[in-house]
Amino acid sequence: MIKKFNSIRVIIQSYFQGNSRTNLLVKNVFSSLVLRGLGTAINFLFVPLVINFVNAERYGIWLTLSSVLTWFTLLDIGFGNGLRNKFSEAVALNDIKEQRKLVHTTAAVLILISTIIFSLNIIFTDQIHWDEFLGVDVSYREELQQLVFLLISFFSLQFIFQIYNPIQYALQKPAMIARTILVGNALGLIGILYLREFSEPSLINLGAVVMGSNVLSIFCFTAYFFIFQRPDLIRKIEKPTMDTLGSIFSLGIKFFFLNIAYMVQFQTSNFLISKYFTPEKVTEFNIAFKLFSVASLVFGIILSPVWSSVTNAQVNNDYAWIRKLIKKLLLIWTVIAIGSIIVLMIAPTIYNLWIGDVINIPFITSFGVLLIVLSNCFSEIFISVLNGMGKVNLQFYISIFVILFFVPIAYLLSVQLEYGIFGICMAIVITNVNGLLVAPYQVYMEMRKNKKLSV
Repeated sequence: MIKKFNSIRVIIQSYFQGNSRTNLLVKNVFSSLVLRGLGTAINFLFVPLVINFVNAERYGIWLTLSSVLTWFTLLDIGFGNGLRNKFSEAVALNDIKEQRKLVHTTAAVLILISTIIFSLNIIFTDQIHWDEFLGVDVSYREELQQLVFLLISFFSLQFIFQIYNPIQYALQKPAMIARTILVGNALGLIGILYLREFSEPSLINLGAVVMGSNVLSIFCFTAYFFIFQRPDLIRKIEKPTMDTLGSIFSLGIKFFFLNIAYMVQFQTSNFLISKYFTPEKVTEFNIAFKLFSVASLVFGIILSPVWSSVTNAQVNNDYAWIRKLIKKLLLIWTVIAIGSIIVLMIAPTIYNLWIGDVINIPFITSFGVLLIVLSNCFSEIFISVLNGMGKVNLQFYISIFVILFFVPIAYLLSVQLEYGIFGICMAIVITNVNGLLVAPYQVYMEMRKNKKLSV
């Protein structure tokens, strides 16, 4: 097995052969593929286990609530992505003092926001009727209120430790993040197996196991990183300054609105399906998404070091490397697209082997999800390059369009025109105008402006 993995790595290296930046990219892509592959296998086991534990309706509620909770990640106001770019620049320049300033300033902001989140959780969570908000039966009210309080409490802890992620991306080591996710997923799987044997069906127990496992994992790896791998980042405390805060925030706020646009597209979908259809339909959509998102997972792993690698290349004025990278990524996308179409053809067989006859997934739902995945993978090539360059102004303005018009377009197509889940899928593709049209053109123009590249 090890020989096979080494053979795969040699093939990848021969395709992406180049300088030390390329070698680091290949190393992390290979490691991430292995780690994320194991994580994906666990996720596939997780779905039927959870459905059998809490039933399809409760699982749909869990997915919807998880989507709503994901919105809370936006509360860092873009500081994570701002830190990622600025820390990448400081690493490229080998400026340790600036690295400490960036980390300590961001940590102070995250701790402040986390404290506010937890305080508001104590005050307001019990005042909201979550059953009405999610469009589910009133019998779930008490269970949902307890679950939401538990999840937000865990999230407020995870919010602080998530500083680990942009730092690892900036160091061009996304495999470390994949390792953290894998351990969290593995602990969650063990917890679910325990609950199935010794617990009654309960969303609260499910939330405690899943969120608790993720928080424990990221806490342990964050502590290990700062104490043993980079103690120089905490050995001397750099007082947060307005200059450092401003440099992170000025870029981060633009990423903040880009993230809102992304969340409106992908995380509002579960809420809309639950609100206007049924929780079971949320399960249908998400099972199809889990199957086809394997393609976006693999492609995302390949893209994960690209953002910070592009920042490094730009600092070193190596635009030729960026151009070659884009061409190779487009070829990989073509291969993944062909593979995904083959999966679409045999999807019914895969669903049957995976979840049995617990729920039926129509072909039109699978087709709609496939279009989302392929369009998203294509757009991420150019968005990753632009993000690495810090060229986010145009994306920022387009994100306003997505924020304003996604829900009306989704409602029109899915409810008014009665296309159902497929209508929501089409709304996601239609509002991805930045990734499909604008970002590729902008990257082309950026490459053309540089005199070192021929067009």
